[in-house]
Amino acid sequence: MKKKRYNLPQIIKNDFLLYGKVHLILLLAIILSANAVIIVVYNTRLLITEEEILNIKKKKKYDEWRNLIIEKNTLSSITF
Repeated sequence: MKKKRYNLPQIIKNDFLLYGKVHLILLLAIILSANAVIIVVYNTRLLITEEEILNIKKKKKYDEWRNLIIEKNTLSSITF
């Protein structure tokens, strides 16, 4: 009796091509979604930093405006 020999690498390749497509697609989807999350988080942090810088500039402008109003009122109240 002759034993039947199987070509294991060929069987693995065929199984992967027939049944592994779903797993490969899911792996690709996971990698893409993880990259998308990283990009969104990075952009969000940049925007938050920019917002904080703009808020600091706004506060400085408001303080300057308030000081100018105080100076104007002080100068207008002085009588010669």
